[in-house]
Amino acid sequence: MTPGRALLIGLIAAAFYYMAMFDSGTKQAEALAQSRIQVTEIQRQIKENQNKLDRAAVYKKTAAEIGTTIHKLLSVIPERFGTTDLKKILSNEAKVAGTSLASLSEGLPETSSVSKEFDELSVTIDMSGSFLQHMVFLSNLTKINQILIVRKIELSQIGNAHAEEAASVHMLADIIAYRYHPATPTAKAPGTPEGGG
Repeated sequence: MTPGRALLIGLIAAAFYYMAMFDSGTKQAEALAQSRIQVTEIQRQIKENQNKLDRAAVYKKTAAEIGTTIHKLLSVIPERFGTTDLKKILSNEAKVAGTSLASLSEGLPETSSVSKEFDELSVTIDMSGSFLQHMVFLSNLTKINQILIVRKIELSQIGNAHAEEAASVHMLADIIAYRYHPATPTAKAPGTPEGGG
């Protein structure tokens, strides 16, 4: 083979190789564009997942706060509480205040007008003592970890007071406490069999 022919074959091979292997950068540009799209999608997913995590954290915090609030509410409006318990509280506080307790009469429990999950328990207290003793009694009721409301109060002086001694005062008051009861299923219609309809 002559050097000219070898050169010609070499040029043809080089041209063929150049045409087969040459890349003007379009493939690399396409690959780069594809990579950018994937990066953008990954960033979008990361942001979406972070938003979900943030919402979950807020939900968890809110649920914990609501749970604490409900627990506090149930501690001041207990579920297992009756007029006997209320009478016991009032009797003890009357003794502590030094008043003379005449009577404690309970009313019928009523569903609260605020919410049907609460019952109002009422006790009418009839007692006598000095004005200061009555104020101590009422003040001590505010220290009890329970919601107690004095709905009606009547104070009247007993006899004539002398300058050297405190006047005796008669107090008649309606004290209201609350009891929580969970929502109960609706009552069955009369005559409905146990197994349902």
